[in-house]
Amino acid sequence: MVSPGIIGLIVLLLMVILFIWKPIPAPATGVLGCVLMVLFGVSSFEETFSGFSSSIVLLMASAMVVGIAMFKTGAAQIIGRMVIRLSHGNEMLFLMASCIVSGLLSMFLANTAILAAFISIVDSVCRTSPKIKQRNIVLPLACSVMFGGASTLIGCTPQLTANGLMSEMVGIEMGMWDLTGPGLSLFAIFLLYLYFIGYKHGKSIWSGRKSVEMVDDEEKLRSVIEAHYDKRQVRLMLLITAVMIVSYITSVIPPALTALIAALLCVVLGLCSVGDIERELDWKTVVFLASCLGLANALTVSGAGELIGDAVAGLLGDVRSPMVIFAVLVMLTLFISQFITNSTAIIITLPIGLSLCTMYGFSHMAFCIGITLAASIACCTPLAAAQITMTQVAGYEFSDYLRYCLPLTLICYVAILIVVPLFFPLV
Repeated sequence: MVSPGIIGLIVLLLMVILFIWKPIPAPATGVLGCVLMVLFGVSSFEETFSGFSSSIVLLMASAMVVGIAMFKTGAAQIIGRMVIRLSHGNEMLFLMASCIVSGLLSMFLANTAILAAFISIVDSVCRTSPKIKQRNIVLPLACSVMFGGASTLIGCTPQLTANGLMSEMVGIEMGMWDLTGPGLSLFAIFLLYLYFIGYKHGKSIWSGRKSVEMVDDEEKLRSVIEAHYDKRQVRLMLLITAVMIVSYITSVIPPALTALIAALLCVVLGLCSVGDIERELDWKTVVFLASCLGLANALTVSGAGELIGDAVAGLLGDVRSPMVIFAVLVMLTLFISQFITNSTAIIITLPIGLSLCTMYGFSHMAFCIGITLAASIACCTPLAAAQITMTQVAGYEFSDYLRYCLPLTLICYVAILIVVPLFFPLV
């Protein structure tokens, strides 16, 4: 009789194929995997669908609501205007200021929403300032929100997925700020790369190419730059955001509860409506994350995780060096994430890493953070992440992403191998 662990691995392999092939949407694929786990007796219904009641899912959804309210009240756009004024029409200053501000905001708010707001601002600025070119700004801006979002637990989906997997498999969870040291180190490296190398490198790649025609939507552009927002609502939004961040820092109440309270205040105080949330919340990501957590729990209780670890250990042979194994898993994650969603890449590689950690006595936290960061910063193709896909409005060619981002990616790969063990020893 085939063991539940083997059946679980077969179901997981099928899900990976479907995630890559994409015959049906990723959230539906995730739910299908959970259904198959129950139908084939890999795990019980309660164990498999536990992800839909997870505090991690609640944390992510609530953070998204706060991001929607930031945009609806105009608080995000007002911050963007400040960036424009600080730059005084200088493209380099505008680029660096935009990347720093958007990256810091992405630590606490949905980075896709932050990027969308800043792309609109960039679009407007390029129309009024011939010195600033959209193509020189948008791709670095997308990278900045990815690096910033990778610096806290709630910055973007990959770390929430990884945290849920680690919690289900080994009973360990990342804190709100465990990623901050390594994440901000990578963010600082990105900013230095951008200032000394990336800006000039990008211009050398696409300079002389015809500029993209801007979308002729003057009403939308004026709404970003010239709109007059309700000052009371903006103050309330900024106050809620500030208190939320302080609560995260002090850990007075759990992060999920903090985010939920902030989201409720946004609705109760009229900063965004239930209709806004229904229309603009990324429900696909919510369902995808919940189903991934369920799959992870099913693999854990069935013993499939141990089987994966044994198989990889067999491939590695006599290799027992934590640094070698860490380097291989980080590189594997970084490569896979260039072609499929970063959360899916984590589903593939993190269970392997956690199983090997249990087998050899390595640090689950260190391996989880390294793999998470590798998935979160993948940017060498427009398939790597939603944030990178959004930059295609600036007219980049497919090869532009590889030529521009490959040096940065290689630098960050080495940095992950150095920085993560400094904060979290591998053993």
